[in-house]
Amino acid sequence: MMKKAGVIAALTALALLAGCQPTPEKNVVTSKNDGTFQAALEADPAPDGAARTEAGGRYTDSFENANGSMRYELDLTAPEAPSALPVLQVRPMEITADLARRTAQAVLGQTEMYQYSSVHTKEDLEQIVLRLRRSVGDWEGLVEQCGGNEEDAAELKDIYADQLAEAEALYDQAPETRERAACDWQFHPTDYYGDSLYSDSFYGEGDNGYSSIRASAERDGVPFVFDASNREREDMRVHSISIQADDALADVSALYADAEESARSETVRAKALDIADAMGLGQWRVLTEEEAAVTGFADEIVLTRLYGGLPLTWHSGPSERETAYGPPYQYEALRMAFHGEEVVSFLYQGALEEVSTVNENVQTLPFEDILAAAETQMKLLGTTDALTGEAIPAREDGSYEKITVDGVQLGLTRILIQDNTTDYYLVPTYTFYGTAVQCGADGTAMDDGTYYDEDTGQTIVFLNRTAVELVVINAVDGSVIDPLLGY
Repeated sequence: MMKKAGVIAALTALALLAGCQPTPEKNVVTSKNDGTFQAALEADPAPDGAARTEAGGRYTDSFENANGSMRYELDLTAPEAPSALPVLQVRPMEITADLARRTAQAVLGQTEMYQYSSVHTKEDLEQIVLRLRRSVGDWEGLVEQCGGNEEDAAELKDIYADQLAEAEALYDQAPETRERAACDWQFHPTDYYGDSLYSDSFYGEGDNGYSSIRASAERDGVPFVFDASNREREDMRVHSISIQADDALADVSALYADAEESARSETVRAKALDIADAMGLGQWRVLTEEEAAVTGFADEIVLTRLYGGLPLTWHSGPSERETAYGPPYQYEALRMAFHGEEVVSFLYQGALEEVSTVNENVQTLPFEDILAAAETQMKLLGTTDALTGEAIPAREDGSYEKITVDGVQLGLTRILIQDNTTDYYLVPTYTFYGTAVQCGADGTAMDDGTYYDEDTGQTIVFLNRTAVELVVINAVDGSVIDPLLGY
C-alpha cells in the first residue's frame, strides 16, 4: 500500500546521507578501521557475562552539528547486554518446498492449495471489470491511495484503464469454469504459470533466473495467491515467500481497512509470533517501538529472527548506489498485515541461513565509548553535501531540526565480508533512534499541513514529527555502519 511521505522525513534522510562515508577503494570490505575488527574476531571469546556496560544506566546530553541545522537532546537508557554477543557468518537462504508448505499451512491453515493458473473464468472477469471500472472512476480514491500526489494518481489511473481494457477483451474467450489441480509443490520457471492481468513485472521477462512455487487458495471466501521464489545467480540471490489476497478478485482496500488497528493488538501480535514459530526457522520477535516507527509500515507487524539469542535489528537495507559494495538485499524479516485476527498479507523477505559462528562471544566496547562514537557521527550529519563534498552552511532563516534521541537498540546488523561476494557477517551493533521536529528560528515547531511543490508538480504532505534511525555503531570496534551501503 502506498504511504504518505512527510517533508521532514526527506530532510532527515538527506542529512543522514550527508555523513562522512568514504568512497570504496576495494570491492568488499569488512570494517572502515585498521584491522581492529578482524583482530577481535580472531581473538579468544570473551568470558560469559563479561561486563560491557552498566545495565540500565541513564545518559543525557545536549549538542548540535557544526552549522546548527540539527540540534540534539539525548536522554536514553543503556540496553542490557546478554551474556554472549556472537559474530556469525550468514548467506542468502534458498527456500525449500518443505519450508514453503509449512509457511502456507502456518498462514492459511488447512486450506486446499491449487496449482496457480493465470486463466480467468467469465465470472472472474466480471468481478475484475466491475472493480476496475470503480477504481478508474474514483479520482479522489486514487489521489488518496497515492498520498495526495496527483501525478502518481494519473499514472495509476492509466494502469487501471489498461487492465480494464485487457479484461474486457479477454471476456469472450474466457472459460465458464476453471479446472483445478492440486499444488505439486515443485519449483518451476516463472513463465510456467503464464501471463496475467496483474503481470509478473517483479520477475522480469524471459530467462530471469527465478523459479517459484505458485498456488491459489481460498480462506473464508477470500482468494489468495501464494508464491515461494528463489533466484540463485551471481549478480543477485533472492529468496522470498509471499501470501497475498488476490487483488484481481478480492476487495483489498476493505481487507486493509483495519490493518493499522490490528497491528497494535497484542492478540494479533501473539498470532504473528505463532505463525513465525510454525515456520520452523527458530525464534522470532516483534520489532521494538523505535524500530517499528522507522519502518513506515504502520499497517503491518514486522518480525526479525534471533541469532545466538540476539535479535537482527531492522534496517531498510542496502541501496543500489554506486558506493554500495554488494547487491541491495533486503534485511531478513517477516511482514504481516491482518484483517481482524486473520492474515491478509504475508511476506518473508531477505531469507538467511547461518554458515558458521565466527566468534561465540566477541569482546565489545563499553557503552560509554559507543555513545561517544554515536555523538561524534551525529554532529557530522547535515554538514556536508553527499554529492559535492562541500560544507553545508547554516540555514539563512535560522530554522533547524530538533532531534530527541531517546532510543537505542542492541542487536545484529549485516555487513559484507572482505573479498567474499556471497556471505555476510552479522555483528553486534547499537542503533540509535530519535524523533525529528522542524522548528523555526524562535524554536516553535512548524505546523503539519500540505503544500504544492512547483518544481516537482507534487502535493507534499508535511508531517512535522518523524521517527528516524540516526546512527549504527559497530559494538566491536566503534566504527559507523551505514546499512544503506552494506558496510
